[in-house]
Amino acid sequence: MGTTNGRVRVRAGGRSEKVRQAVGEATLGFLEEGRLTFSIVDVAARAGVGRRTVYRWWPTRHDLLVEALRTHVRRAPVVEAAGSWEENLRALAHRLAEFAAGPVEVAIAAIMAGGQHPEFNQAVLDQWRPAIESWHRLVHVAAERGEVAEGLDPRTVVDTLLVPIVFTPPAHRNAGPVAP
Repeated sequence: MGTTNGRVRVRAGGRSEKVRQAVGEATLGFLEEGRLTFSIVDVAARAGVGRRTVYRWWPTRHDLLVEALRTHVRRAPVVEAAGSWEENLRALAHRLAEFAAGPVEVAIAAIMAGGQHPEFNQAVLDQWRPAIESWHRLVHVAAERGEVAEGLDPRTVVDTLLVPIVFTPPAHRNAGPVAP
């Protein structure tokens, strides 16, 4: 499961895994509803799990948010380098825009922007790292194929793609060109 409070929780497929999934989904449910304030008791009730269990494995709201992140990031868009560089990049951009417009991503951005949970910002980066690395692979494959300059920094490409998607409100993404 995790190592939040020094305990390693594993046993994939067992009761622990089912509890972890239920707690992650319950916490995500609050975020999807735009509820940024919820208690451990609220999560336990929604997950159908005993309060003691939740308090034992996720003693703080931060721990619950990190569990929700783990669950959420598993749904992050992945694009295999099956097409051309341009096709792969467009597919990734469209999937990221759709994902970023979802209520969970909006709630996560609000939590991060609120600055009340600085450790959460680092947790977000940590949880997203595997997905971001998969996007970096698109750049490496394109370089191997000669579709982009060798030595092109994958972080620069991904950051350039992400910034307008993440920092543009969903309502403005499809608004068309802005008049001068």
